[in-house]
Formats: sequence, structure tokens, C-alpha cells
Amino acid sequence: MKRSQCPDVARNTGVKAMNPTDSAKKPESNGSSGEMPTIPIEPYLEMSHAATPTDAGIQIAPPFPMPTPEPAGQAPPPRGFFDRAASILWGFVLPVLLMGGLFLILVAVMPYLLAHWKITDAHAEAETVYTRRRAELKAEAEHADERLALLDKRVQLTSLGFREVARKVLPSVVNLANYREPTKEDLRLADAHKRRLTYDPDNDRTYALQGTGSGLIFKPGVILTNHHVVRGANRLRIFFASGRSIGVDVSACASDARTDLAIIRLPKELPAGLREEAQATALFADSDKDVQVGDWTLAMGSPLELRQTVSQGIVSAKGRLMSLSDVVLVELIQTTAALHPGSSGGPLFDQLGRVIGISVAIATDNGANQGIGFAIPSNTAKKIANLLLTKGEVPRGYLGILMEALPAPRLKAHKIDEGAILITEVVKEEAADRAGLKTGDIIVRVNKNAISRWKTLQHFRQLVVDFEPGAEVTLDIIRADRRRQIAVTLGKRPKEVR
Repeated sequence: MKRSQCPDVARNTGVKAMNPTDSAKKPESNGSSGEMPTIPIEPYLEMSHAATPTDAGIQIAPPFPMPTPEPAGQAPPPRGFFDRAASILWGFVLPVLLMGGLFLILVAVMPYLLAHWKITDAHAEAETVYTRRRAELKAEAEHADERLALLDKRVQLTSLGFREVARKVLPSVVNLANYREPTKEDLRLADAHKRRLTYDPDNDRTYALQGTGSGLIFKPGVILTNHHVVRGANRLRIFFASGRSIGVDVSACASDARTDLAIIRLPKELPAGLREEAQATALFADSDKDVQVGDWTLAMGSPLELRQTVSQGIVSAKGRLMSLSDVVLVELIQTTAALHPGSSGGPLFDQLGRVIGISVAIATDNGANQGIGFAIPSNTAKKIANLLLTKGEVPRGYLGILMEALPAPRLKAHKIDEGAILITEVVKEEAADRAGLKTGDIIVRVNKNAISRWKTLQHFRQLVVDFEPGAEVTLDIIRADRRRQIAVTLGKRPKEVR
């Protein structure tokens, strides 16, 4: 702003402008003169306050309103009882109650939270272990064939070969536990800590352990084992190579007591971790052509509840005729591989990892293993298992006669070198009656197969039941000292006939 304008401003505002030298020349007005006091305007123009011109001069508004002090000597109004009570309630009692309630809820819920955390952590750890073990088994099995082929070219399959065979086939071997409903005696012994009961989480029930055994994944979702392993069970539990297990009802079983074989169908909806393991099937050898005396063998199973146990031996003999029941005489493979209680139903492998038999029994005079074990040949096991799968039973041929073995003097009199069967009675309306067989006839051959002189009755039954119902067989007989042949169409053997 120019200096020449200052007098005008002074006239318009009622404020006389001053030069800096005027203060030195004139004394300050004491207010008694008629002149209006003069003040410097520049400092006020620099402030951000609002300036308002009035008759008395310029009034400057402060930047904010000044508080109005309360009149002195006035006290706040007194507070009532209810006001004080409400203040205490909202300011102290309710916060204390709220914090106490939260603390009690935390104390009550904490054990459940800790238990849930522990269970979740245990499940996660178990899942990790199962997944890792399953991956290891799969990887080892995939590379075993390649290593076996290489070893077969370079060395005899001894210790290194056994290692590869075990890696290849262990995923297909399972262990079985047979459970039954606990009796009063089981409960009493359990209370006395002399017997342990087993809880099945799949159906929320408690069982008593009746026995253990072994098995083989025959086809995806199908387990092959012995009949006596599942006999009398109310519940079965199957343990896989990875350690996982699943419970199944006995309704999932189909068995054949005469050959001591059984199958177990796994549930269609398996847990995710078991679907892949249930696909680990094994390769079967031709027990008639591929198996010879002296071949290496590996037996696998859970002897004495020791799961996934492997023992080694050789094929000691083939065609051992032994009766697994009163009806069927089975030709068994004899082996030196160690078998113990719990090995039953487990597979017997050859040096290339092929199944050559299903372990079924031992020969002993003291109840312990003495180096003589027996296995049902793979060809017989496959045939019976497929019949159980497709038909739920093993239909067998039936002749319909009562019989006895022909005594040695009569064998000599008729010049019979092998065994023979004497018909003592013909059952009416059965196959033998319809074919014209009569009491007193002597059966010498069945479809040109001679009858053994050792366990003659069992061998003859075996020759007949090997045919399915409806099959036509030719019997060589002796009637009135004359030999003849009679064709017979076999019927179906009743279940109650022994």
C-alpha cells in the first residue's frame, strides 16, 4: 500500500496515521485532550482476525470465543440415590459381571478346545504318515519289476531278489482281525483287566478279539483269505500295508468251507486314502506249470499278530493230498517257509513275485512250526474265488450214493491195481438213480481217472465235486464181474451233505 493513501485511510476510519518519527516528537496522549488516540494499524492488518469499523474505532474479533465463567458461588445440583445407584451399576457392577462371565465361559470351554486341538493335530499327523507311507509303497512297487528284470539277468534271485519281491508284493498283502460279540465272561475279564475289548469306531460298538489272519487283494476291492479266518465272526477289520484299516460286516463275506477259502468284498465307497490301496492286486502264477519242487518261496502275513511279516523257504513238494474238511481232498503245496497262527490266508509268492498259493495249515506234533507248511495252489484258489464272486457259492457235482472203499481182498479178486468204490445204497431221484446205477456196483474210474488207494473215499468225492452240477461224467464200473461204462449227469450237492 502507498504512503500517500494513509491520510485517506485515517480520515475514513477515524484513525490518524503516524510516521515512525512522530512518536519521538510528540508526547503520548493521556486521553484528556479532544484528539482521538492514534495506534499503528499495520500489526493489526497482518492478523487474521476480522476487523470491524465502528464510531469508536476499529474492533478486532478474537480468533475463538472466550469461555464465559460460571457465576461464583453456585454449586452443582445434588445427585439422587437412584442416580448414584445407576452410576455404580453401570460403572462397576455390570463390567465386573461381564468380565467374570467371560472368564467362566473360557474356563468351561478351554478343555473342549484343547481336546479338539489335540484330536485335530493327531488326525493331521496320522494323515501325513499314511500319505507318506502310501507314496513310498507305490514308488517301491513301481520300480520293483524293473529291478527284478535286471537282477534276473545278472544274479540268482537270492537275498537281493527277496528284497525286491517283498517291495513289489507287500502292498497287496492285508491283515485281518476276527471280532465277535463279547460274552458275559469277556466283560467280566475285561473289568478285571485280564482281557482287552476292542472298540470299533465305524459302528460305535465294542467287540472281543476272536482271532487274526492274513489275506491278499485278489481283485480291486476284493480280499481273498481262508474260511477259518472269518468263521464265526460278527465283525471283521482289514489292515492295509500303509497301516490304515476299515471295518466290514460278515455279510460282505462269501466262503467255501470245503476248500477253506473265502472272499471279502470291500465297501464301494471307500475313504479317499484307501481307494488306491485297494487296487494293489497281485499276479498269479500257474501252479501246475510254473511251480516246481526246489523253487524259492516267500510267505507273507501276520503271524502272532506281527503284521507284514515275511518268511523265506522253498517248495518242498507238490500234490500233497490233505483233507481240509470231511468232503474235499485238496492237493496242497508243501513249503519250508515259516507259517504260524495268523499266517493263514496269506499269500505264498515265488521268486518273481507271483502268487503260487494261499497259506492254510502246518504239520506239527507240538502246535509250533516245525518247517512243514501247506498252501492251497494258486489255480485252485483262483477258481474258487471267482465262483464265490460270481455265484456267491461253489456249486459242486453230486452223484447221490452211499458208499465205502472196496476192501483189499476184493480189489485183488477183481484185479484192480488202484482204489475202488462199492455202492452200498442209491439215493432215489438223484443222478446215480437216474443213470441206472445199482447197489453193489463197483466204481473203478471217473472220466478215465483212477481212484487213489490212499484216502479212497475222499479222493472219489474230490473227483466228483470238481465237476459243476449238470456236467456229464463217465463212470467205469464192475457189475456181476463184468466191466461197463455208464454216463451220469451230475446233480447239485446239497449244503447239508457232508
